[in-house]
Amino acid sequence: MSLNPEYFSMQGRVALGLRNADGSRGPARWVYDSSALEWNFSQDQDEQNESWSGARGLAATLTTKESLSVKLTLQQLNDDNAALASAGTVVQVTTGTVTAEPLPIGKVGDMIALEYAKVSDVELTGGAGGTTPLVEDTDYTLNAATGVITYLTAQATAPHAAYTYAAHSIITALSQRSQEFWVLFDGENTVDGATGLCRGEVHRISFPPASTLALINSSFATLELTGKARVDPVRINNSRYGGYARLMLIDATED
Repeated sequence: MSLNPEYFSMQGRVALGLRNADGSRGPARWVYDSSALEWNFSQDQDEQNESWSGARGLAATLTTKESLSVKLTLQQLNDDNAALASAGTVVQVTTGTVTAEPLPIGKVGDMIALEYAKVSDVELTGGAGGTTPLVEDTDYTLNAATGVITYLTAQATAPHAAYTYAAHSIITALSQRSQEFWVLFDGENTVDGATGLCRGEVHRISFPPASTLALINSSFATLELTGKARVDPVRINNSRYGGYARLMLIDATED
């Protein structure tokens, strides 16, 4: 049965799944809190005016292009969302040890990034011959979680660092070729008294990197993604899917 007319204001979960080369769908991953999911439709038409009446009235139209774009606003950051927004690759680093990582010469206040994060048992040596131990909170400070060192004394020769590091992840920006996804929306109408549920699917889409990844903010930040759906040759002739997307409006009160 079709849904009775309702005023609507939707909320729900958005998930992205990889679209396989054969058109089949991989499992969809919830992208967590999303403040906007919009389908934007457009259609270009060529127009032909008649030339027999003297009024030059519109006689025919020819659809030359149709498109569906999707805007998705992510409100939560994790490895997968950061990789999606930056066209990046998630690299998993396993636990390891560094014995003699060279650090640059620097002056007081200079910040140095170690090769790894989540470090422990850090030992810095410098001075003539590179064998003099540097003292934490006297010669340098350490943010062990991020692996960032700040010099408190000038280092005229290049120090070396030895440390261990725990497993952590890295996102390398602009390192991932375009991936094709399918989009799943599982939502409900939140207007008082409404009974409508909604399921939306976009069959084939890729998302260019977000224009902005705000790392310093005075309020909550978001990741804005916009992609254009591509026609799905696997589903275009299936009346239950269509070539681009489909929508299910369901009355929750009906069996």
